[in-house]
Amino acid sequence: MIPARKILNGYIGVVLLLLAGFGHQARAAEKPELLVAISLDIPPFVMDKATGGLEVDIVRQALRDYSLRFIQLPYEELQTAVQRKRVDVSVGVQPGGDGVHYSADFINFVNYAISKKTEGLRIGSVADLRGHQVLTWENAYLELGGEFEAMFSPQSPQRKNYIEVADQEEQVRKFWEGKNRVIVIDQSIFLYFSGKMGHGINEVNFHAIFPPVTNFKVGFRDATVRNRFNEGLAAMCGNGEYAGLLHRYGVVVKQTACE
Repeated sequence: MIPARKILNGYIGVVLLLLAGFGHQARAAEKPELLVAISLDIPPFVMDKATGGLEVDIVRQALRDYSLRFIQLPYEELQTAVQRKRVDVSVGVQPGGDGVHYSADFINFVNYAISKKTEGLRIGSVADLRGHQVLTWENAYLELGGEFEAMFSPQSPQRKNYIEVADQEEQVRKFWEGKNRVIVIDQSIFLYFSGKMGHGINEVNFHAIFPPVTNFKVGFRDATVRNRFNEGLAAMCGNGEYAGLLHRYGVVVKQTACE
């Protein structure tokens, strides 16, 4: 007859082996974590402290094999976050940093110059912005074409009429509160914040003086992760997930990042 203590010890040994196996499997199943910088809330692209929104969902789905931890930064800081080794990934940037691996275009914004109908401003070209206060996001003068850059670069006399605002909700508020102001902003962002402030599309004129879309990329410290993102993005374009997210968030663009 086998002593009870020996049987108990045998059971304990089996349980310990099983627990060790489960622990190994759990560790193997853990996803590598990435620290991801993204903009301040700009609905419908980044929402609810970066827990949702079009940009957040695109990045999550394209990098579904990774665990992502988002931190929010003003746009100007997004541009250098990877270079300064603050994060592994920076979302919504333009190429131009050494040591950064840039993705394919992942999102497009439809930017307009917008004025109040009551002010009757005639704006048919970038040159017509002369003499008006222009409200933009950070570094917008670098991203909206050569004519806009020449007019509002730091050395230009027109720079005195150019105001960059880090928080785009505040940018929209400044537009509605001021006079003789033209806001340069993505249409969807403008309409979202204007609606919150009690203003409608019938109060403004949209002036299409910029390229149809402005493209943004994702910057990575690691080229392998960048490649995985590009593969995931291409798959989303091919299987309809990308189009589904655009529809979910009500974003309409003339040309998507999939085209």
